Amino acid sequence: MAHQDPKQEIVNRLTRLLVPRSSKVPAGNLHESTQESKNKTLQFLKERSLPGRRAYIAVFENEQGKEVYFTCYVEEDAHGNWQFRGAAGDGIMGTNPGPIVERAWANLGGGGMPDHFYAGGLVADHDQNVARVRLIAKNGTVIEDEVENGMVLFLSGQRIDLPIQAELYDAAGNLIYSHKVLG
Repeated sequence: MAHQDPKQEIVNRLTRLLVPRSSKVPAGNLHESTQESKNKTLQFLKERSLPGRRAYIAVFENEQGKEVYFTCYVEEDAHGNWQFRGAAGDGIMGTNPGPIVERAWANLGGGGMPDHFYAGGLVADHDQNVARVRLIAKNGTVIEDEVENGMVLFLSGQRIDLPIQAELYDAAGNLIYSHKVLG
């Protein structure tokens, strides 16, 4: 069932997929942080929007008390209802994202290529002060995001062809490192 609130659509989908049947978050009880009786939470940490499309980084506390992040994507249908279209992630917050490397690294998940691109995830900083991540698609499309709380989130209305290269920059605009992220 689709909803008029894009966040509620994500809450309903992730709750169905991630929470045991005995401890589901009641539908219709969305707040910026959705809380249920066993202290499980679903929070929206970052958002990007284009007309009729939204991407979010959502964090969910799993049964072991670990925070698991997802990059979620929703689209608005012709009737104004938001429909869940995909998610990527499953990373544990506070752990070293991506491959074990001793340099800055963007660990991204996403989808919707080539015409409904979304991606997001964690940035391993390794004391290199990563301030911004730029994505460069095979077809030359470039999109950027500032690192906030160790995360980046991208949503594009332009065509994005794989593979995608990530460039990580410090606050002065110096390139720290570049690597392939998707494709």
